[in-house]
Amino acid sequence: MSAALLLAACSGGDAVESTTSAVVQTTTTVAQPEEVTADDAASSDVSTTTSSAVPTTTLPIPDTAVMQLAFQFAADAYWPDGAKIGVDDVRCTVDALRSTPGSVGVEAYDAVIDVREGRAEDLVEVYFDRFVGNYRVLFDRLLQASAIESCSDVTTAFDDEAPAGWGVFSVEAWNTAQMMLVPSHSGEEESESFGFERLVVVPVGSSAVEVDLLRSGQIDVIIPDVSLETVDGLSDPNLGFEQFDLGRHEDMYLRSTGVFSDPFFREAFWLSVDREALVDEVYAPLLGPTEVWNCGPVTFDEWCSGQTPFAGSYNADAAAQMLTEAGWTFDGDSYWQDETGEPHEITWLVAGARARQDQLVDVLVPMMRDMGFRLKVESVGSEFEFSDRLAAGDWDLAVYAQSGLADVGLFAAAHSCAEFSTAEREGWNVNGFCDAESDALLDRALTVRNEDDQVADIQAVLGRMAKTHHVLPLVRLPSTVAWRPDTVGPEEAVSAIGESGLLSIEQLIALEDLDGDGTIFIGVEEWAACANPVLSCGADGWFGDGIGALAVPGIWTTDDGVTITHSSLVRQAPFVTELR
Repeated sequence: MSAALLLAACSGGDAVESTTSAVVQTTTTVAQPEEVTADDAASSDVSTTTSSAVPTTTLPIPDTAVMQLAFQFAADAYWPDGAKIGVDDVRCTVDALRSTPGSVGVEAYDAVIDVREGRAEDLVEVYFDRFVGNYRVLFDRLLQASAIESCSDVTTAFDDEAPAGWGVFSVEAWNTAQMMLVPSHSGEEESESFGFERLVVVPVGSSAVEVDLLRSGQIDVIIPDVSLETVDGLSDPNLGFEQFDLGRHEDMYLRSTGVFSDPFFREAFWLSVDREALVDEVYAPLLGPTEVWNCGPVTFDEWCSGQTPFAGSYNADAAAQMLTEAGWTFDGDSYWQDETGEPHEITWLVAGARARQDQLVDVLVPMMRDMGFRLKVESVGSEFEFSDRLAAGDWDLAVYAQSGLADVGLFAAAHSCAEFSTAEREGWNVNGFCDAESDALLDRALTVRNEDDQVADIQAVLGRMAKTHHVLPLVRLPSTVAWRPDTVGPEEAVSAIGESGLLSIEQLIALEDLDGDGTIFIGVEEWAACANPVLSCGADGWFGDGIGALAVPGIWTTDDGVTITHSSLVRQAPFVTELR
């Protein structure tokens, strides 16, 4: 999911990059990052404005500029045709993402008022008319301006031709059936440095099918969802299988519109969900001994330390008493109805072909029936249909897993009323949570520069989530990777994919084909209905596991599945300056 995404598919370090706040007149120069080498860049991931002794822009700052984002492309940032990636590509990307119908992240890109070259080589300055707290979802994909007929609308730009790729890979095929990558080096000696001739990423409908294809030798590596099928099917001594705690978590959301807009009904349902029973019957068979997660829909240690606002949520007797006192009664089928006799059917949106979701349905539907709540399960055919329906708000109840990305801006975007997603306007907030008091806390968390204050505000928002009964965190989930040791290796290279939870260029180039066919096949569950990196139907899945970054470069990545950092496309962490 978009944010989810996104790169989303990023606790190893400080999740909040510091900025320096200053009021700057339009004739004042703005400090820019010093030009550094790739080796220097690896030593620091903290974005700060620098002293006036470093190169500065000599152009007047736009009168309405509130924020500047500056980043410097790496010396080897080239498109496969040899063109240098630069400011024209950034301008094209801004135009495409804010003007192409159906694109994602429109509001943030609408805030861009100028894109210009900086004084330092390969430096790009982007100016905004407001502070964009979730700036680390911007420019997670860049388009090659010279390869696109019109940047103002790229709806059909990738219908007949795949994105070119970047770095060491060229895209030989990109469609709904596969993505084939080949080394882009032209020299024979360089090509031989790779341990394979091609990588093929293929879509698989479910984790059970993934396991079957791996066992049969049709696929070399998979990154499956956790289910009984995967745990049982991968307990094979001939397979490699590892699990990692990257902070993934599964949560239940009660949308603030629709049937749960009635606060009594929403709270009563919330109080009636026996999460301990769900853990015992659904999650423990998968994970072994595990506990209900009580911090909230986050797992970052600094945010969750000592925080258990959801502890003791189950109180079915209090729920029944509250509804009765509010005038609710049971109908002839023993379901709750309001004082007018109106039944309240709860639409539960479920992602199809997901074994763990099916197991939840088998347990939760009868559980809530016994409590007087009627659940109507609507199973959609794919993860992408699920994402579309989720963003459109066409549901009352949803349960889904998310990565453990720890970033204040992303957290704010995913839970603010301003980003509330509907059928008319897709926003970052697809979970249905909207609370004015939380919005004020999130706004403050985005503007204060004291880390302790930011943590306090995030923790206060988690408390509001519990108090307003919009979400129930369930459990932490592991990330997994499985492979055939007889066809792909070395083990530490495959393990590195599992440790980060995504496919990245740096990890993939370390793989070696061991069976001599020249091809490494990688199976993934999520696959977009379209292959356009700008449109929402393509952005979620392709970028969720880092797949899109193999074909379309972006300035962000994650090394540990928790902390967002800069990618190898740029020399160092982008600099953010708050101008007013």
